[in-house]
Amino acid sequence: MRLPTTVLVTIASSATLAAGWHLGARPAGASLAGVEVVAPSTARPAATGPAHSRASATKRKKTHRRVNGAVVRTPYGTVQVQVVLTGSRITDVRALHLTDANGTSRRISADAAPVLRREALTAQSAKVDTVSGATYTSQGYQMSLQAALDQAHL
Repeated sequence: MRLPTTVLVTIASSATLAAGWHLGARPAGASLAGVEVVAPSTARPAATGPAHSRASATKRKKTHRRVNGAVVRTPYGTVQVQVVLTGSRITDVRALHLTDANGTSRRISADAAPVLRREALTAQSAKVDTVSGATYTSQGYQMSLQAALDQAHL
């Protein structure tokens, strides 16, 4: 029995959407409830260190790059991180700005930042667990970090 093309396309599209949902993918520009990307980073990844080793062209040193993530707006302020890469490995994540709408949000951000950094370094990705009590900060951190990694082509 031959199925019409529209039925096959519908089945294929549904399977693709289901797989993306299962993997946690979001369309570009999508935002979580209350969290949105304000401005993507316009800075290009900057390489620091020598492009090649003086000792031998075959023994190249891995370059260090710093890439700023997008500025992400939350109900409690903006979040932006910078990822430091050595080759394709995440060697550091620095919070350039965390939620600071009031004293409570500043305290929550200060408590969540080291946890989020440690999680990102361990996971080597932006797929980190949300810190309990710091949901908006965590979501903004994840989105900004993912934007930086996307810009660095990782």
